[in-house]
Amino acid sequence: MTIYTLNSAMEYASKNDIETWVHLFLNGEGGNVGLSKGLKLQKRYWLGPVEMETRFLKRIVGPELDMEYVEDEKWWNHNINQICKRLEEGWDMPPLIAENRNGYISIRDGNHRLGALQKLKKDKCHILIWDDQGVSNIVKALEEIVKD
Repeated sequence: MTIYTLNSAMEYASKNDIETWVHLFLNGEGGNVGLSKGLKLQKRYWLGPVEMETRFLKRIVGPELDMEYVEDEKWWNHNINQICKRLEEGWDMPPLIAENRNGYISIRDGNHRLGALQKLKKDKCHILIWDDQGVSNIVKALEEIVKD
């Protein structure tokens, strides 16, 4: 049984099999079967886990009205507080799963984890990034993002 942590993701990545880890995670502890199904609709190119500054990551879930998926503020805060507690206890948090979307990094799974990291004022985290065209697109986007 795979334990879904940063370390387990790194093990899969070292075998050039990060996509397997992503689907195992999303269909298991990650609880995001819809994303897993969507990812399987076409070839995806993956980079990671890579460490990135949280300020460069764009959430799509939260209580803010401009979010792609607006969530009730009480429910959001409940989830964030639970994750903060786990992080403070030393949880080896799984990497966030993100998409390179026209030069910005959109968090597609792990928005609550990112929210907790932001609440705890953590500057960096590990992410897995996919792109539909190739890894070179991801590398180019990351170079542009950190340059600005």
